[in-house]
Amino acid sequence: MKTLIALTLATLLTGCAEYGVVKQAVAVNGAKAADEARETAEWTLCDAITVGAWRRGYAGDPKKAEGWKALCAQPDAVPAK
Repeated sequence: MKTLIALTLATLLTGCAEYGVVKQAVAVNGAKAADEARETAEWTLCDAITVGAWRRGYAGDPKKAEGWKALCAQPDAVPAK
């Protein structure tokens, strides 16, 4: 991301940039960053959450618990050994 910003600034300052090219580069890399942030958030919520954090956040509200289960694709039963 730092490279993209530096490249964009250098290009803008030298007067060689076309607005559409810069806009497209920012859109593509911005979308990638947003996707990575969402993936990290889902991993944290689904896989890195502690039992205590889950209980505090979801156990008291059946709708939240069902939403968490749907988002995190949790099985209905314990996996077989």
